Amino acid sequence: MKTPSLMLLPSMAGMLLLSLLLVPAADAAPKGRVIILGFDGMDPEITGKMIAAGELPNFAKLMKQGAFEPLASSNPPQSPTAWSNFATCTTPVHHGVFDFLCRDPKTYLPSPGFGSTKRPDLAPDGALLKAPLYESHRKGISFWKAASDAGLKVKALAVPFAYPAEPLGGDCRQLCGLDVPDLRGTQSTYFALSEEFKAPEPVAGGMHLPLQFAGDTATVNIPGIAPSKSTKYAEVPVTIKADRAGKKVTLSVEGRSETLAQGEWSPWFEWTFALSPKYRVRAISQFHLIEAGTPIRLYMTCLQIHPREPMMPISTPPQFAAELADRYGLYKTVGWAHDTKALQQDDMTEDMFLEDARRTVDWNATLTLDEIDRGNFDLLLSGWTATDRISHLFWAYRDPKHPLYRAGKAAKYGRVVETSYAQADGITGEVMKRLKDNDLLMVMSDHGFHSFRYGFSVNTWLAQNGYLAIKGQNAAAKFTDEKYLQGYDWARTKAYGLGLGMIFLNLKGREGKGIVDPKDAPALLEEIKTKLLAVSDPKTGDRIFRDIFVTLNAQGESAIDAPDIQLGYADGYQTAKASAAGAAPKEIFEANTDKWSGEHASSDVAFTPGILFSNKKLPEGASLLDLGVTALHYLGLTPPGGFEGKSLLK
Repeated sequence: MKTPSLMLLPSMAGMLLLSLLLVPAADAAPKGRVIILGFDGMDPEITGKMIAAGELPNFAKLMKQGAFEPLASSNPPQSPTAWSNFATCTTPVHHGVFDFLCRDPKTYLPSPGFGSTKRPDLAPDGALLKAPLYESHRKGISFWKAASDAGLKVKALAVPFAYPAEPLGGDCRQLCGLDVPDLRGTQSTYFALSEEFKAPEPVAGGMHLPLQFAGDTATVNIPGIAPSKSTKYAEVPVTIKADRAGKKVTLSVEGRSETLAQGEWSPWFEWTFALSPKYRVRAISQFHLIEAGTPIRLYMTCLQIHPREPMMPISTPPQFAAELADRYGLYKTVGWAHDTKALQQDDMTEDMFLEDARRTVDWNATLTLDEIDRGNFDLLLSGWTATDRISHLFWAYRDPKHPLYRAGKAAKYGRVVETSYAQADGITGEVMKRLKDNDLLMVMSDHGFHSFRYGFSVNTWLAQNGYLAIKGQNAAAKFTDEKYLQGYDWARTKAYGLGLGMIFLNLKGREGKGIVDPKDAPALLEEIKTKLLAVSDPKTGDRIFRDIFVTLNAQGESAIDAPDIQLGYADGYQTAKASAAGAAPKEIFEANTDKWSGEHASSDVAFTPGILFSNKKLPEGASLLDLGVTALHYLGLTPPGGFEGKSLLK
């Protein structure tokens, strides 16, 4: 199976022509509609085993009718990169999304790799000067934008990493999914409220807020959003009245009260955060009552953009989000729809997380089936991320070799990944019932999955092998806990790591304090590659890398941001968190004791494919780059010249 590589990438001068309207293909005419369903992280090996066991009847029917094969992912096979490959039909040197992190080569300062939110700017009198704005790093247009530009009708529903929404034709609809931020501009900042907390405290992905009861009543302020030049967050109080004997609480927000029993989710609450007398923003959230005795414990979702009064547009046209609220009631708008951080921090339970995942998947299924039934489209895409999130957080319970494996947990949660696949199968079956003659259906995932048992500190390895120097320490010092590439002596550093699998040379003329002569770069890269491929786990003797990818002479709009080396981990290994954040911790290897126990982000792309089903026969060797090209070709269009994929149908 061919896999995309960072090496020897073709020239993309044609990308300059992407804004041109498409023209009908000389050898193709419209045959029917195209529907693409995307289930993030579905693994072909698990899928194949479940089909063989009779557990996925609709996928089995689809396979018999057309095709089921591995789908080559992006390199690296991580979600922002893979979904960008899918959307733009181009590789990372063109669309520019290489990792969850990127760096400014002149300053070495890291930032989010896919985009970031700019908070609102206010005038001294509190009037709005500049509205909040999300800036995406992705370059190029999506294939559904190309279809819209050619006059076709498109519906794009929660496609991951497709935010902000592109301007589409008048009859087109897009509701954005993964990458839509919360009100605070983060991917998702949840709130945990408890009597056990002594003071407000930020935690990874959330905030702990203490509850202090006077009698049976407590009030706590929820911090919402701050202007760009302020650290003072606008706040709104929530009042909690406890009935400990009855295992209930009554929550009151802005004059609305709801009573929850222990274990229940609340309806949606609406919030108004006034940043000044002249500017306010609206939000929505839900609560879950975890405990209602002693102590009281509540979980609150992140503050999400209000679909009827969005702080920033989350749909095309902008009013489409409000139309859906009128149709279904309030709904999740945050892109990171499954609160993985809250479960990792034990501020959600496993059962809470899975219940919420099922509800979230069902809501998007209802939307998708409804939009199919409403018709009026040539191309429809819909995405789900629960299959990926459940795999990340419950993989340890299916892997006896994982440090977190426990027999009791495995008995209860060891097949929740399969349960999520069965839910995807059910959705696919409902879509299949709605197909018309000559419709093309493709069901895909962006990558597969592996166990994440041990973390490898790339930067510590580079320091111990003489490629990276620690700032302010003697020559014998080989580690620093300072993150974000701030702990290094660039005058003595030849190479450094950042993100989930990237290594960069400290190259003269590219890095701000580069010392490596470009003519020496090829030999240095080969030297590092050879040494890394020989690294083995000291406890087992297993090699931790299946492959190492070296980038040389890359051509493309984003080539300057391409890593010089992309790591390709074997099953069980990934980059340690501290190293990914730009530090060099003391130990090279660490056991992964985080609930985030499954991973794929920097696994060797050759053994981390996604899935591809179709109701039409397909050739072998498909990649993410091909699906958009295939869709456009089936719809009778010639893809833009810069697209790198091929049509899978003749």
